[in-house]
Amino acid sequence: MSTKMTDAEYHASLPKKQVGTAVLFFNTQNELLILKPNYKEGWLVPGGSNDEGESPLACAIRETHEEIGLRFQSFDLVGVLHSSGSGHKADSLKFIFNGGILSENQIQDIRLQTSEFDEMIFLDINEAIPLLSNSLQKSIPQCIKAIQEKSFAYIDG
Repeated sequence: MSTKMTDAEYHASLPKKQVGTAVLFFNTQNELLILKPNYKEGWLVPGGSNDEGESPLACAIRETHEEIGLRFQSFDLVGVLHSSGSGHKADSLKFIFNGGILSENQIQDIRLQTSEFDEMIFLDINEAIPLLSNSLQKSIPQCIKAIQEKSFAYIDG
């Protein structure tokens, strides 16, 4: 005879996933904004890990403000990347948003979060991709295609 779990026990038994975000911003030359973190190798796009109870959209908005100082009310979701956990990395979902084309005024208003980043640049997408993490290298080209086609990208990594 099996014993039934309480609701709390059942939910505690379920697998956990790390949830994060990435936001793609471009300039008028269609170059991608990338950031050089000072806490790890490689380059990133704005975004990060969700706080407890925070939605992916709220995370993307918060991280954008924290990392580059710009405030937005919303972004369009263009892709989701699923990465299976292995080694020290947890199973994760990354929600990828289109931040759109920044105006010259918005670019001038960027205030880089210097506690986490050393520099930022806009680069041609083909030059930027090899500098990014493996998960971003895999997901960004598919998300850019989704932006162009007004579709959605699901990437299983």
